[in-house]
Amino acid sequence: MVMLSKIANDTILDNLKKRYGADVIYTYIGNVLISVNPFKQIKNLYSERNLLEYRGKFRYELAPHVYAVADDMYRNMYAEGQSQCVIISGESGAGKTEAAKLIMQYIAAVSGKGVDVSRVKDVILESNPLLEAFGNAKTLRNNNSSRFGKYMEVQFDGKGDPIGGRVTNYLLEKSRVVYQTKGERNFHIFYQLLSGASAQMKNELRLESPDKYQYLASSGCYSVDGVDDNQEFQDVLKAMKVIGVTDHEQKEVFRLVAAVLNLGNVGFKNNNKDEAQIDQATRKPLETFAFLMQTDVQSCEKALCYRTISTGTQGRSARVSTYACPQNAEGAYYSRDALAKALYSRLFDWIVSKVNVALGYKGNSQSLMIGILDIYGFEIFEKNGFEQMVINYVNERLQQIFIELTLKTEQEEYFSEGIQWEQIDYFNNKICCDLIDAKKPAGILTQLDDVCNFPKGDDEKFLQKMNEAFSGHAHYASSQQASRNFTIKHYAGDVEYCTEGFVDKNKDLLFNDLVELAACTQSTLIPQLFPEINSAKDKKKPTTAGFKIKESIGALVTALSACTPHYIRCIKPNGNKRANDFDTSLVMHQVKYLGLLENVRIRRAGYAYRQTYDKFFYRYRVVCKETWPKWTGGFEAGLRGHPQVHGH
Repeated sequence: MVMLSKIANDTILDNLKKRYGADVIYTYIGNVLISVNPFKQIKNLYSERNLLEYRGKFRYELAPHVYAVADDMYRNMYAEGQSQCVIISGESGAGKTEAAKLIMQYIAAVSGKGVDVSRVKDVILESNPLLEAFGNAKTLRNNNSSRFGKYMEVQFDGKGDPIGGRVTNYLLEKSRVVYQTKGERNFHIFYQLLSGASAQMKNELRLESPDKYQYLASSGCYSVDGVDDNQEFQDVLKAMKVIGVTDHEQKEVFRLVAAVLNLGNVGFKNNNKDEAQIDQATRKPLETFAFLMQTDVQSCEKALCYRTISTGTQGRSARVSTYACPQNAEGAYYSRDALAKALYSRLFDWIVSKVNVALGYKGNSQSLMIGILDIYGFEIFEKNGFEQMVINYVNERLQQIFIELTLKTEQEEYFSEGIQWEQIDYFNNKICCDLIDAKKPAGILTQLDDVCNFPKGDDEKFLQKMNEAFSGHAHYASSQQASRNFTIKHYAGDVEYCTEGFVDKNKDLLFNDLVELAACTQSTLIPQLFPEINSAKDKKKPTTAGFKIKESIGALVTALSACTPHYIRCIKPNGNKRANDFDTSLVMHQVKYLGLLENVRIRRAGYAYRQTYDKFFYRYRVVCKETWPKWTGGFEAGLRGHPQVHGH
């Protein structure tokens, strides 16, 4: 892109369109890779022969490719002794997960062959089908959409062979377990189990067809074009074996998946005292749920229909009385869905922990890492809630890293070194990040936490607080009508959010009754998912969902900042998942918000080669008799004069 004769958004768009039409889906802006999803297989693009072509080549020797980025990372890590990371961004359906898989595939192909090395590689490659089964789903925009974010780190020894690694997962979209939009599906594993289980397993788990389960039937979509759920289930079983999930553990996992489905069929109605009781027509799913949870029906019924309340203050007085208080049907439905989401999301965390045990992360600060970040893209739906705001906030933070490292730092470097430079303007989205996550003055997440701490804090109070606090903010707008909505002007566009459910989702509470239900089971797996069973009622106040997200994204940014970053910006060419279809207005929107134009302009105006002085010195000291074979001068003095070396 840097070589285009005219630099403007429309020439960038035109270049992408022509290349896309010729099945050339990769393009560079300097060392940033732009990837356009082809929605089809392109012959030989990922063949083994093509993969080996890229090994040990400089970027400019071959056509742009995700393998070139992977090779660059691998070689840089080895040559410079510096950990590397790749940040893959783009909206849902742009091809981020595929790009991440190809990078892992490349690293597995070019590194060594020892027994331990092969084990780590097998786990790296087999963790994909397993995590996708439990963490991906068909959405309107994408048939295999990651509904969680993941940062995969692969650890290398001095020979450049993988010796361990770990996966950190973010923000599983657990609300999908209990509800999906029309035309979307729940997580893949539900359909895979129902389609691929053996006759014996179907019998043992009392499985039925997908349309019989409320948690699958409401969206009316059971299959995905071109996807064989039965075959994918066999892949999951194979992956579990490689990762070391025992046969007994596998059984327990599928029991739990089936239990969640049955839980969704349990219904409630109010008696004449306005108290919830099990709708007798749904007694059978309740019994099946209890059977699969390996506990008794009475405990399940009590946990769903009653709420245990403690009065008095523990520790201060001996008069603490605990009593079971009946809920109404609405409360019971809320408890049912909260339990389903908790069981599923904790099962997902358990699977990630199994992958990590198999990868065998070595806690050695000296080892080098390659990190691959694949986190779901910016989301704008018909109705946007707490989940969308959090996902979009994470994308704001990642865009912030991109700006800091590619646009801001580079320009500041030229200024600080007195190199002639004309400032190139770009939109710095720090203002959007601060609006959401600032502590002082309180940003949206802090305001939300404050409301959650009030006994009578609700969504309405939260909206009112925001409208007062941000009335003059350039990136916040309250809705004019008496609605529950507010708008954030993100870097990628304006998104209107509905505050309904914000307070509940942020509290993210699981009532003690439901935790106790998990404690009275014969299952060996369920107690592992609820460690709070053993911590004799944790006295600490539980943290909110918003707080956890800020913490984990802060830790992620720290991890990324310790690495040399590489970027893949994925673009979605059309909204209907069709090959050879290029929607110019959709792509233009992405070109603008990804800031490709500013990126091209800075790369063109800047220097092609940039390196810190010490690395430059050690690499080229052999060409000068003053510095080779004996360097007597003080290295520090040289360094002070030349913080950076630039050139063509």
